[in-house]
Amino acid sequence: EFMASNPEHRWALIRGRLGPQQVITGDLLMPKNVAGKVPVVVMSHGSDGITTGMHEVWAKPLNEAGYAVFMVDSFTPRDSKKISGTGEQLTWNTTVNISDAVYALKLLSTHPQIDASRIYHMGWSRGGSAVTSAMWPNYRLPITKSESIKWAGSIALYPGCNQRYKNPTLKITAPVLYLLGEKDDMTPAPACVEEAQQLAAEGNPITYKVYPGAYHVFDRPNQPYRKFQEGTFAKCAIDTVMPSRANDPAPWGPAYNRATNQTLATPQERDAAIKQCAATLWITVESNPKAREQAVQDVLAFLASNQ
Repeated sequence: EFMASNPEHRWALIRGRLGPQQVITGDLLMPKNVAGKVPVVVMSHGSDGITTGMHEVWAKPLNEAGYAVFMVDSFTPRDSKKISGTGEQLTWNTTVNISDAVYALKLLSTHPQIDASRIYHMGWSRGGSAVTSAMWPNYRLPITKSESIKWAGSIALYPGCNQRYKNPTLKITAPVLYLLGEKDDMTPAPACVEEAQQLAAEGNPITYKVYPGAYHVFDRPNQPYRKFQEGTFAKCAIDTVMPSRANDPAPWGPAYNRATNQTLATPQERDAAIKQCAATLWITVESNPKAREQAVQDVLAFLASNQ
């Protein structure tokens, strides 16, 4: 158990309004037969919560490669097992997932068996979106209170990139890798490719890879081909400028709707635009063993090259 909090929304977190305290739980899985302090991968789960795939597909090879794994459970302490298929996909406050990951970073930076200079962040789907937010210093610093407590690298598997939150004056401080499914219709790859290319052009250390023929949750084991209706922001195309720090005097936003080429000058206008583009759509899931195996190798290579 560790203490985190419940920020009301992204702006509140960045402004240092961290919200009511919240006890969070996590499983720390240590590698065997490793001497000295070890690197660790903080895992942010997706909308199904902590899954067997996180254990079997990811934790095992990471442990075997000498990395500790810390699986953060953002749902159970908040009385939820999962939000997929429950109608909460369009209303869940992802800011708490971001916050939990940063509190885990802060906690592990003090752990006697963890190398504080090699703490990585990895997430899937909604957890991938937590990664693509927590990689920015304006989300991290209100909690860590220290420039020295930071990620050594970040890995986002099929995050949602149709809604983007950024500040053009900031830079990402550690390498980032996006892993995407070509046929993903829940969190479509093209929006993430566009985002990664734009961030890289602005001087941020970000790369991406798209796996051919892969659907959403392609790394999940034993997932048969299935189509079902789910809430998604896949039809959205909205950028929102965020504060750069707690004392940033800049006003709210603005936001910009890429689909309509409209500036959204107020939070109310932005909320109305999101309400219009958010929808319950048919989405597809299926295991892709080839993409899964390659993704594991790609993550191990990314970690090894960024130590």
